[in-house]
Amino acid sequence: MKRLLNILLVILTVSCANGCSGAKGFKVTSCSVASVSPNGLKGVKAVLNVGVVNPMTNLTISDIKGTIMKGTEEFATFEAGKMVVPKKSAGVYPLDCLGAISKGVSIGDLLSLALSKNFSDMTINMSMKARLRCGLRKTIRFKNIKVTDLMDPEVAAAYTDLIINVTMI
Repeated sequence: MKRLLNILLVILTVSCANGCSGAKGFKVTSCSVASVSPNGLKGVKAVLNVGVVNPMTNLTISDIKGTIMKGTEEFATFEAGKMVVPKKSAGVYPLDCLGAISKGVSIGDLLSLALSKNFSDMTINMSMKARLRCGLRKTIRFKNIKVTDLMDPEVAAAYTDLIINVTMI
């Protein structure tokens, strides 16, 4: 269960931050799981450490929320806290995350998914808010993102480039 949620949390963070590499030198240098702890019987709390180089203005990504779907059924939900990246900086920033499997999903379902590693019928619907120092902000929503696509770093980067470009318009 921890392994699957770790993978999904890393995918979430990379998809939110990795594509910034195309925006004037903004680059995600690393993403690792700092800690994971149970949150009740069907949930998990995690802290991700995201390494970022930001030669631009201040950037805040917040209110990250989403649903992981398996076929047409809700499989899990997740949310992440706020990540503030100061202007002209390079560092590692923590990102608090919460995840929970849905009511209709059993621990057995989760274990069989983790063992099979078959995410082909899984999609993510998510929203987030991005804000630049100058006050520009935008809520961005994604529907039916294939989990297998997010495992490809180039596709994950394209989603985050979209977040930055939409925010700067």
